[in-house]
Amino acid sequence: MKVRPLHPDDLTQLRLLCTEHAEYEGAAVEDSDQAQRWSFAFFASPPQLYGWVCSESGAAVDVLEGYMTASVAMSTWSAKPYVFLDCIYLKPRIRRHGVGKIMLSLLEEFACGRGCQEIQWQTIPSNKTAAAFYKSIGAVPLTKTRWTLRVGQLIRTAETPT
Repeated sequence: MKVRPLHPDDLTQLRLLCTEHAEYEGAAVEDSDQAQRWSFAFFASPPQLYGWVCSESGAAVDVLEGYMTASVAMSTWSAKPYVFLDCIYLKPRIRRHGVGKIMLSLLEEFACGRGCQEIQWQTIPSNKTAAAFYKSIGAVPLTKTRWTLRVGQLIRTAETPT
């Protein structure tokens, strides 16, 4: 298995992997112009999003078997940058073969290269397999709940009398 940075010609396969990942988590991927937005996010200077993919070593054509995406963020409390692992997904047939550990090791190198001392991420509570893997590499769970608010929702709520 080889792991490498995401290339522009990977975006079609990335879309398929994202769909599989979302289905695995019981969610859906917004079906719109991801390729255009991804092109900007991954390949702008500087990138807003960083990506890595894995495929079979020695294959004539790269058939992607997994992906990982991350961004660099800043913590207010520590005033230090950290890497936020947005997604990591491996097709079921390549799990438990060390690929996840390889990918996270690359992310750790990436974090070090950007002066980050921490990597943070989230997973759905029902993903016990992922939680066991994360604990096995020394990760520690946080007790926060992640929230989301659609932009414009607060404005609509504020305009609606109660």
